[in-house]
Amino acid sequence: MKILVVSDSHLFGDDLKRVVNLYQLKVDLMIHCGDSSLPLDDPLIQQFDIVVKGNHDDAMFPLYKIYQNICVTHGQYYSVYYGYDELITLCQENHCHICFHGHTHVPTHQIHQNIHFINPGSLMMNRGSYGYGTYAIVNLDNQIDVHYHHHHTDNVCSHEILDEGLELLEEFKTLL
Repeated sequence: MKILVVSDSHLFGDDLKRVVNLYQLKVDLMIHCGDSSLPLDDPLIQQFDIVVKGNHDDAMFPLYKIYQNICVTHGQYYSVYYGYDELITLCQENHCHICFHGHTHVPTHQIHQNIHFINPGSLMMNRGSYGYGTYAIVNLDNQIDVHYHHHHTDNVCSHEILDEGLELLEEFKTLL
């Protein structure tokens, strides 16, 4: 299964529309991890198979959604800046091995207690020195294969942005 995962687009409709148009016929599932800032009836957000509520969403999207063994949430309701303990509990209660989330504007792929936590970063703009947004393409065939893409060029991003992102998240923990 091939999945497009985006988050934190924050009304940047042109970027979101372009990415949706690029991938809608190339993927099996499209997921938005919250903070689209779009209403429920927006034609663009309705093209997604799964959409959850972010802290900047006024629409009544669900706080999380379970699809097969995948949990989708935004992250703020589960304290992702402090770690994954609350999300681990949610995933274990729902027998999920994969969790897609957003909120931090930091693309990451971490494994905790055999659960893959994948944050596509922000489609608008990530925190970090590189200063551009990202989205993820996830292949779930025999293994979990995640590639992060530049929000304008669609090029695959270097692994350095993931390393920098992990450092930023550790720094956030000390600031919070």
